Amino acid sequence: MARVGFKKTYPAGAFDAAAMQTLFGHIKTYVTNAGFNILLDTANGIDFIRAGLSAGTAHDDAPHWAFSMQDGGSVSIFAHPVYGANYLDAHAYANASLILSPDLVTPPSPKITILFAADGEAGWWWMHGTEEDQTSSTGVKMRFTAAGVTSRRYPSDTHQGLCARYGIWKAWGAWYPPYAKNEYGVINPSPWTGTWSPFGEGWSFNGRRHVGSPLPRMAVPQFPNRDTGISACILGEFNEILILTDGYAQEEVVMPGWIAMTGSEKDQPYAVPAPERFDVL
Repeated sequence: MARVGFKKTYPAGAFDAAAMQTLFGHIKTYVTNAGFNILLDTANGIDFIRAGLSAGTAHDDAPHWAFSMQDGGSVSIFAHPVYGANYLDAHAYANASLILSPDLVTPPSPKITILFAADGEAGWWWMHGTEEDQTSSTGVKMRFTAAGVTSRRYPSDTHQGLCARYGIWKAWGAWYPPYAKNEYGVINPSPWTGTWSPFGEGWSFNGRRHVGSPLPRMAVPQFPNRDTGISACILGEFNEILILTDGYAQEEVVMPGWIAMTGSEKDQPYAVPAPERFDVL
């Protein structure tokens, strides 16, 4: 089975270091079950590449990821897009991004729900976390969002070496490829590039619709674009991310095989591919 997923809910006060350690184990298990080629598997890390690709593959279009767990007083989980042998290799590009930590939640922690899905054959994964928020009309707000996604290479685009066509996307607009060249030809492995859609820049409050809109529900492509000097190239649209208007309810199906993700009124709704069901852990 290539596409798998789980759902885990933590009651108020339970999202702590022990929860992180257990959650990291679940993520490793589901990455393996998704059919990725596992390159490294240690107590504190897992490095994996799309199914069918061998160790040592380094290619712009070959999705390669890692998750690591770090204990710096409180346990945190990082995701890495990887270009090279593995995320620990000194010669590899591996742009680390914090995706889960109790430090990102105001104590005492509210009720938190984590959704995770992965597809080893397609090469993607994503995680969506919400926390309980009584001030939101949905009852929740986005707290953790991260997705290991690929971007489409159009037929006219034959230029490799400008930027990896995969990276970590976050719902507030940042996209972290493992590397990209800037306008001077210098390879930058960090920090990030921006995103945009026909609704606007990815980090802005751009999914709201007019109350009387005849198009209450829309899904549009999301694109990487240049930001913070990491890249001078504009790439094709993402394969695994769609940006939505706010006309979608929490976890509503957008189209067959996709699921809508919303939070509070200030969170940008988006959609990602999903398994037929999520295992409730």
